[in-house]
Amino acid sequence: MEKALCPKIGMKFQLEDKTYNFYNRYGLVVRFSVRKDYLNKDKDGVVTSRRYTCCKEGFKRRYEGDVKPKKTRAETKTGCEAKMGIILNRETMKYQVRDLVIEHNHTLHISECAHMMRSQRKVSISQGTQTEIANDAGISLKQSHELIGKEAGGLGNIGYTRNDLKRYLQTKRERGLKYGEAGTMLRYFKEQKLENPSFFHAEQLDCEEQITNIFWADALMLMDYTYFGDMVTFDTTYKANKEYRPLGVFVGFNQFRQLVIFGATLLYDETVESFKWVFSTFVEAVCGMHPKTIFIDQDAAMAAAISAIVPLTYHGLCTFHIRVNFMKYLGNYYKDGSNLSYRFAECMYEIQDENEFIMAWDAMLKEHKLETNEWLRGIYPYRKKWAKCFMKGPWTVGIRSTQLSESLNASIKKYLKIDHDLVQFFKHFNRVVDEKRYNELRTEYHSRQKLPMLGLQQTPILIQTASIYSLCMFVAFQNEYDESTTMVILDQKHTTMHVEYSVSQYDGGRERRVTLNPITKDITCSCNLFEQEGILCSHALKMYDMVGTKFIPNQYVTKRWTKKARSGGSVDCKDREISSNPSLSIFHRYRLLASEMVRLATRAAMSEAATKLDSSVMSELSKRVKMLFCGEIDEITQNSASMDLCKEIQVQNVAGHFVTPTGLKK
Repeated sequence: MEKALCPKIGMKFQLEDKTYNFYNRYGLVVRFSVRKDYLNKDKDGVVTSRRYTCCKEGFKRRYEGDVKPKKTRAETKTGCEAKMGIILNRETMKYQVRDLVIEHNHTLHISECAHMMRSQRKVSISQGTQTEIANDAGISLKQSHELIGKEAGGLGNIGYTRNDLKRYLQTKRERGLKYGEAGTMLRYFKEQKLENPSFFHAEQLDCEEQITNIFWADALMLMDYTYFGDMVTFDTTYKANKEYRPLGVFVGFNQFRQLVIFGATLLYDETVESFKWVFSTFVEAVCGMHPKTIFIDQDAAMAAAISAIVPLTYHGLCTFHIRVNFMKYLGNYYKDGSNLSYRFAECMYEIQDENEFIMAWDAMLKEHKLETNEWLRGIYPYRKKWAKCFMKGPWTVGIRSTQLSESLNASIKKYLKIDHDLVQFFKHFNRVVDEKRYNELRTEYHSRQKLPMLGLQQTPILIQTASIYSLCMFVAFQNEYDESTTMVILDQKHTTMHVEYSVSQYDGGRERRVTLNPITKDITCSCNLFEQEGILCSHALKMYDMVGTKFIPNQYVTKRWTKKARSGGSVDCKDREISSNPSLSIFHRYRLLASEMVRLATRAAMSEAATKLDSSVMSELSKRVKMLFCGEIDEITQNSASMDLCKEIQVQNVAGHFVTPTGLKK
């Protein structure tokens, strides 16, 4: 051992911490763990003397109870007398080694186990940050520990054990919840608001000033609603958080027919009043823009709230939930080979004439003797919200159920666990949102990378739509165009301004009435496909082809289905232009610097001389960067301090006054 590492009587140290670091480093070399023993201070709090001992100093205290426990911890102490004591010299104000014993009475550890000794185990700031990032990404503690070990060249080189990592994360969570769940949640919202002023959040308080319902939407959610908020589905799911609060999410369709999220809410209960608050807050967040259509399940409280808050919005019922309830109340008809389920599905999905629906419904009830069935009698008055023949007018974008919400709920349950507190809940909910947004980004890339397949018929109208529509919508339009080639005109009637055609498939099928204005090119069809989904039907395309119209008129190109669906700005409820990611430039700079630093560290680690040079240069660089940002760091610290206390975060109560919430209502 180098003489400089050996403790000696009379050695002097400037600070008490440096004394401990010296003796701990000596313990690392000799292979024993150091423990801090007694401590003396003067009236001013200055340490006057201290002693450091071997971790095996002393003996285990004997159990003095009447009944011995079944299991006891193994003996670890051997009465080792190895120690180093220091005392403060008042003249020089330095600490001096006064008492020293070097010999140990036990076997010392081997070098391979040095990282397991208690005094040598410590999670550094960089390692802790890396572990937190891995935890936020859903990587297990075991995998995170192994990953850091691989980077360090082995688990013995990282300086701590997996249990230390577990305690580190647990301590971080406890510190995150030091203001309580309500205070932690409000601080999270405030931090998001600082990052992007367009972030929207609202909380409802009860008469006891406890938070009952919560709503939030980030800037990208609000932007997505601006472009695709014409159709919304809303549903709630359970067991997504520790408090068993129902999680409700507003969901829609983008130009690629993929899921987009418009906002989320944590509810206290599922009463009419709670849903009224949620829907009114959602409308406020999106600047009062009501959706054209909203689909929900068969929830009476939710339906009543929609009728009260957004009365002009078409309210449709989820056909999936109707089928589930059909199985629940009439499932016994499946056992005897009954055709009831097929007759019911025919009424819901296939029949396109209202009178025909009424006749088929009455025949179904009569055939199966279900005229008095309460569930069927209860759902029939709401047939305009679930039967296809009654839903020709409402805008649905091809959706007739809350399948988007159900798909999202499946993803949420994959990421969120019932034992998650609010801090973990928001982190993992953001993982779900980020996954959906990355899927959209990947689809956007493929839509620009891959050219649409026009096939053999490269007509002007197909070339036009291939350049305008997103890839999936072009495929849908192409199918309608191919079907139009099988259409035949049965009859036509001329009026002053319009021509009315009767169109059907060549081999029969339902006859459609198409009305065309030859001058303005305005066209309508009795199938109402354009009014429902925003894409021209095969019947209308047949008429355009017959009159020689080679391009779709602009009024029939729905922007939400085009490649430029996201063009144009959007504003938040404060009339500010929404920026999707104000920190994007920071991320770009970080990615550039991180790759350079990793490359430099990998190269420098090849030799000891290069490692020392890299370490000294990085230390100097760190000081210069700190000095450069000294003023900005002070400003950030002051801003953070302004929201550091829960009591400074206030919420508007039922009387309209801003008060400090007393907590989260259980």
